[in-house]
Amino acid sequence: MSDESIRTPPSICGSAEIDLAHRLMRRHRECRIHRCAWKWVAYRTLVQYGRIAPQTLSPRERAHRRDIEFPTAPPSSRRTPGPDSVFPCGAPEPVTLHQVLDGLRELAHDMRSGDSREG
Repeated sequence: MSDESIRTPPSICGSAEIDLAHRLMRRHRECRIHRCAWKWVAYRTLVQYGRIAPQTLSPRERAHRRDIEFPTAPPSSRRTPGPDSVFPCGAPEPVTLHQVLDGLRELAHDMRSGDSREG
C-alpha cells in the first residue's frame, strides 16, 4: 500500500449556487448588470439553472408591445448619474484605473523593446 492518496474537494450541490445567486441578485438590486460583476455572475448562474430566462426583446420593443412611450430625449437632456449611481457596488476611483492603464502601457512598451533587442 502506498501512503499517497487522492483527495477531492467536497462537491457543492446546485441548490447552494442557486441560493447564493438569488441572495446576490437581491443584494445588488440597485446595480446595473453590465457594470456589476457580482450581479452579472448571479444572473448567468440563474440563467444556467433555468431559474430566469434572458430577455429576447429590447427595452424599446417591450415598451412598444405594452403601448408604453419609450423615452426619446437626446442624451444631453437626460440627468447625468452621480458617482454613486454609476458604480453602486463600489469601484476603484478613475485615478486608480488610469494608473493601472499607464502601468500596463509601460509594461507593453518594455516587452516590445525587449523583443526588438533580442531579435
